[in-house]
Amino acid sequence: MGITLGRKSLRNGRLSLYLDYCFNGKRQRQYLGIILDSPTDKHTRATNRAKLQLAQVLRSQKEIEYLKERYPFRTTEMPFTLPQTTGNSIDFFSFAEEYLAQYHQKDIRLVRGVFTQLRKFHTGVLLLNNITPRFCHSFLDYLHRNLNGNSPVNYFKKFKMCLNACVESGLILQNPANGIRLPQYNDVTKEILSEKELTQLALTPCRNSEVKRAFLFSCMSGLRWCDVKLLCYRNIDFAQKRITLIQKKVAGHSSRSVLHLNLNASALYLLKVQSGSSEERVFHLPSHSYCLRMLNEWTRKAGIRKHISFHCARHTFITNLMASGANIKTAASLAGHSSTRHTEKYIHIIDTQKQQAVDNLPPLPFD
Repeated sequence: MGITLGRKSLRNGRLSLYLDYCFNGKRQRQYLGIILDSPTDKHTRATNRAKLQLAQVLRSQKEIEYLKERYPFRTTEMPFTLPQTTGNSIDFFSFAEEYLAQYHQKDIRLVRGVFTQLRKFHTGVLLLNNITPRFCHSFLDYLHRNLNGNSPVNYFKKFKMCLNACVESGLILQNPANGIRLPQYNDVTKEILSEKELTQLALTPCRNSEVKRAFLFSCMSGLRWCDVKLLCYRNIDFAQKRITLIQKKVAGHSSRSVLHLNLNASALYLLKVQSGSSEERVFHLPSHSYCLRMLNEWTRKAGIRKHISFHCARHTFITNLMASGANIKTAASLAGHSSTRHTEKYIHIIDTQKQQAVDNLPPLPFD
């Protein structure tokens, strides 16, 4: 097996280094997270030479690993010693850019956001050996100071995920973020729409009728954006008033990934506004960012001053279910939650609404 050092062209004249080899008849490419910058000055050329030297060491190590596996031999020591590589010369931001180029999960916007926040927190080159537990703690504190709700925890989890990728690539020995405990929030951080506000939205025109129809349907069904966008007519049984689908967010790692959802008259009406073949999508929606702009414009037009995202529709559905008398087990089942633990955070909202309802009773005319 020959292991060669390859180069992939990036933007602005930069090159990403990778190992190219064939193992068990299958050709493989392993990116090293090492980026050569465009050699515009003496310093950059010297840095590129150091990076190339490190890449050659990694290539040699990979070849030794393969040879030891193919030709096992017993010896007390190796005939020569390869230098240890700990990622000292690797810029984490360069690795992150390559990581993003190969990342195709649905939460890629969140991952991009992590690196945007990290660049604000640390300007310039960020060497991997400078990412220590103290650095990770400081970054988490920065996220808490600058973001709201669950965002700091969710961003830090993605940061930790990228560091795990560095470990898997052999660039660092262990993840410096391991052992950092993250707070678990049990409160709903998204805005909730009341029944009166939903009525206002239903009566208010929206510049994009598909966005309006999809959002109101989500308020009546609790489906997430990713599931509403991919919903096809084959998922709907109009006779049984039911939807059956695999929830994209939890597919493959939840016992409740298959959702059987009963539909009310309003949800059925929103589905029947248009029709199509079994494989055709129910909603023809624009991009997520454009959808958010339409939601913002539409809610403001309806006189609603809350910050509404598409996920608010799901929280609205669950909250209104429980406010209408559904027990927590029923609400968890309709929401597709794997356990009632995820649904319990809505209870305090219902308690608040009960108190508001009591407070709205007319006062007695005491002397």
